[in-house]
Amino acid sequence: MTAVEPTTPTNTPTTGTRSRRDLLCGLMVALVAPGALVAACSDSGSSSGGTTTSGGGSTPAGGGSAQGLAALADVPDGGGLIVDNPGGGKILLARTGEEVKAYNAACTHMGTIVNAPSDGVAVCPNHGSEFDAASGAVKKGPATQPLPTVEVKVDGDQIVLA
Repeated sequence: MTAVEPTTPTNTPTTGTRSRRDLLCGLMVALVAPGALVAACSDSGSSSGGTTTSGGGSTPAGGGSAQGLAALADVPDGGGLIVDNPGGGKILLARTGEEVKAYNAACTHMGTIVNAPSDGVAVCPNHGSEFDAASGAVKKGPATQPLPTVEVKVDGDQIVLA
């Protein structure tokens, strides 16, 4: 009687499509806008539920109201704050009085997270791109595209995804 050897050696890792995709997605996330690519590289068969993209909000898993990003009092008037996006990446919150605007905080040049705004300007620490906190528009390059808007609203004393 002879033993049947497995057709795939057990001591070497497989190099299927999954691992190549993971490697490529990891490289893209490291080099480009993290928030947008994390969603693009995630498994579509995942059953995590309650996902939120950087462009809008959805009800968290388990139902309930929109997820709070920060307390209004935590965002300085005339300034801003960088917070976690429940869907991945970071969000730049900019406040003027009771009005709050939000943007994907990844610089549109190389994907580095910009600093919280000071004097109405958010600066990328990597190459010095400057963005207007009131509109997300580029004030100084090398970035050429504005920061993408994230829809938020003030709900009581909390800033939430709209």
